[in-house]
Amino acid sequence: MIEDQNDIFDSRVKFHDRHRFEIKLDIDLDAGLESAYSVETYFFVPKALNIGPHSYSKENFYNDIQRYIRFKTPKVSLLKLCDPSLDTSPIKRIREKLSLILAGSKDRELVKTVYDEFKLLGCVIRGETRDHAKMLIESFETYGATKKDQHRSFGTEALDPKGRSQTKQLFVPEALGNFLEEIKQLTTTVSMLRSSVADPAVPTVIKETFAFFDEYFSLIIEEYLTSVLEALRKNVSERESFKELESELVAVIVAQGRYRAAMNYPSVLADLKGNEVIIYRRGVLKKFISSVLYLKTAISEWQALTQVLFSMAAGVAMLFAVLVTFYVQNRYTINSLPFLLAVVISYMFKDRIKDWLKVLFSKNLTRWISDRKISILDPSTGERIGILKEAFTFMPERSVPADISRLRRLDNITSIDEDGKPERVFKYKKEIRLYPERIRRHHNRLKDLNDIMRFSIENFIKQADDPFVDYPVVDPVSGEVSIVPCPRVYHVNLVLKYVYASKNGRESMHYDRIRIVLNKDGIRRIEEVQTA
Repeated sequence: MIEDQNDIFDSRVKFHDRHRFEIKLDIDLDAGLESAYSVETYFFVPKALNIGPHSYSKENFYNDIQRYIRFKTPKVSLLKLCDPSLDTSPIKRIREKLSLILAGSKDRELVKTVYDEFKLLGCVIRGETRDHAKMLIESFETYGATKKDQHRSFGTEALDPKGRSQTKQLFVPEALGNFLEEIKQLTTTVSMLRSSVADPAVPTVIKETFAFFDEYFSLIIEEYLTSVLEALRKNVSERESFKELESELVAVIVAQGRYRAAMNYPSVLADLKGNEVIIYRRGVLKKFISSVLYLKTAISEWQALTQVLFSMAAGVAMLFAVLVTFYVQNRYTINSLPFLLAVVISYMFKDRIKDWLKVLFSKNLTRWISDRKISILDPSTGERIGILKEAFTFMPERSVPADISRLRRLDNITSIDEDGKPERVFKYKKEIRLYPERIRRHHNRLKDLNDIMRFSIENFIKQADDPFVDYPVVDPVSGEVSIVPCPRVYHVNLVLKYVYASKNGRESMHYDRIRIVLNKDGIRRIEEVQTA
């Protein structure tokens, strides 16, 4: 087994909101018949939070996680999207299918294809606009910092005639100008699509789909260009050199809000309505557009096996009680005191035996048996393209694997640190087996995957102490005592182990070590601990 940092997939742990963090894997699938990987997540939780086997069950854990598996958004530049010769562009495919519909075709698959292509177009535009905006924002942070940096630029990857990667330098003003031109060209192309969709021969479902896409497209342009504008204006020393581009940027942003108002789209700021509509509407549109990427899941009755094992535990405990009863019945009369005491004691032991066996099964059988098995389905065909198995269990510290323990102790200052921060450990393991050939049979653009898990820490902070402690401090000069409020935080440490089985039969793996700093109010920050 070899250790390979991010060779097959890229992993990220990030803040999602005050009570949730997110673990995201970007997975590049092999071209073979089968692709498999597993993720083991070890949670080291302070005992002060009272998270243990008797207070935090499997049901609690699975209620605290949200899991998504989706296709990666295809990479198509904004300029290429408008290229009529690009076969993979959703715009070209929409035009081709609409022309068949306008020619009188009644094929229902045409309508479904246009429906999905509009969604995919929205996803591609969002991804490309976000990436452009991010690069510009990062460039504005340093542009013009010194005389030497007057022409600071950022790079975009290109290939020379020999196929070698090279860096094509773009000045930041030129990059912003090009970005705005691409947005304008794309806006013109979308307007042409609007004219085609308006034809009476186009089914209502396509008209409604276009309206959703059109509103989302406008919101995306407004949102990301506003972020670019904010970054530009923060660079006060160079703002004058961007004066014309800034005016153009403002004009494009303002035009989006006016356009949505003219089209009677709901996502318009209106103080009289409290402005709750625009955020709600944006969420609805995002879920609608993104749904084309999300794979469906179907939970099978895999839990039934666990219930059988638990039933066996109850049966063994009952057998013990019955045998004790038979034994004392042969020794004492039924109405005697010894018989009564023996039956009561056997009943007490019966419950303890049942609970002990259930814990034993939960701790040890998860090596071979999962809590549940989930089929991963292609949303367009319903075909099963993968299987997900997952298991959760608490474990004593002595049972934690040596490689995980080593990573947990990396930032200990002394050898006795652990006595000052007692923890409980639980493990969540998921195994995913995918069939890339089945995916590529129906998709030539949607190939690789994102595996996303969001975890809520709300159960962890129920018994946390108040978020601040008043700490008395004596001033070294005046001798006066003052009260300083100090944050009270807890550290939940995570060690993640990723194992990927490649097509040549070898296993590659890498680790992440994460510290979640939280208090009674939620997550304060997320820190990555270097593992090397």
